[in-house]
Amino acid sequence: MIGARIQERIRQLGGRPRVIGVRCALAALASVRVSHFLGLHYPIYALVAAILVTEYPGHETRKQSLTRFLGNALGITAGAVLSTFLGGQPWVIGLAACIMVLVCYYFDFEAAAKLSAFVAALTVMDHSTTPWIYGRDRITETLIGIGF
Repeated sequence: MIGARIQERIRQLGGRPRVIGVRCALAALASVRVSHFLGLHYPIYALVAAILVTEYPGHETRKQSLTRFLGNALGITAGAVLSTFLGGQPWVIGLAACIMVLVCYYFDFEAAAKLSAFVAALTVMDHSTTPWIYGRDRITETLIGIGF
């Protein structure tokens, strides 16, 4: 019964769910395989980027990809700079998140505010001893993910 309802709903929506589902599956598979092949440390970021940027129209996927890349790049840079100079104390985590939200809103880049705040805080919290190595790996894996 549930299967019939799902099939009916997909039929009503047209091919969109199938297309998005197949794109997500292929992008997830390819991004993780490439990350493993390259010996990268955090293939989950390639996987997340590959799935989260997938949209039905291609121009929306490209827009999401740019936002994802810039949000990660800004967050990694801020988190790495702050943790290099201030360490990984809890107050630096909060400072990193706050700075990124303010910077993104100031430059009219609200779409990336929360992502960049999260990445900056994560960089300080979990990677303060090697933030630049983490940043390099995360950017590489994000580019792999959004590339698919």
